[in-house]
Amino acid sequence: MAGRPKLFNREQVLEKSILLFWEKGYENTSTAELLEVVQLNKGSLYNEFNSKKELFIEGLKYLEEKALQNLESNLAASDAPIEVIKSLFYGVLNASPEQNCKGCILGNTIMEFAGQQKDIVDIAGRYIKQLEGLFVTYIQKAKDNGSFSGLGTAEDIGKYLINFWNGINISRRIYQDDKVLKEMIDFHLRILN
Repeated sequence: MAGRPKLFNREQVLEKSILLFWEKGYENTSTAELLEVVQLNKGSLYNEFNSKKELFIEGLKYLEEKALQNLESNLAASDAPIEVIKSLFYGVLNASPEQNCKGCILGNTIMEFAGQQKDIVDIAGRYIKQLEGLFVTYIQKAKDNGSFSGLGTAEDIGKYLINFWNGINISRRIYQDDKVLKEMIDFHLRILN
């Protein structure tokens, strides 16, 4: 006997729920708030996702895989991948103060779950390493084709950039002045000149 058909879009549920988790944090997000934002009853939500934790993990994977695929597509399609990498950082300047105060969901996840739930920290860490891997791959390609000759290996620059990515996502919460943020970004991205 077939079960009842789903009356909701799984991707929409993942996107809405992870955005709520990103805004409030995992622990500060109640089941009632999740149900309200995804407009489902508790039974429907937990028939699809066995727990709040599973919903969080699936939402995080959905959001990050989509973001990394988009970045990789932009890098692959560009004749100037170094400029695409720079635009990722300068994108912070286009964010609203509310977005800046949220920081990076991966960094937030690592901070919230560190020492408590290694499996979730490992998932967030893998996505940060994938971002670093994209930096390294496309910096090396730019070095190989002669469009970039910066100091250091692609691996060293990739680690520097991922460290700066983590840092700027904290700094953007403190420095709400775009001029100050731009000066920081300009200074750190000199490594890509």
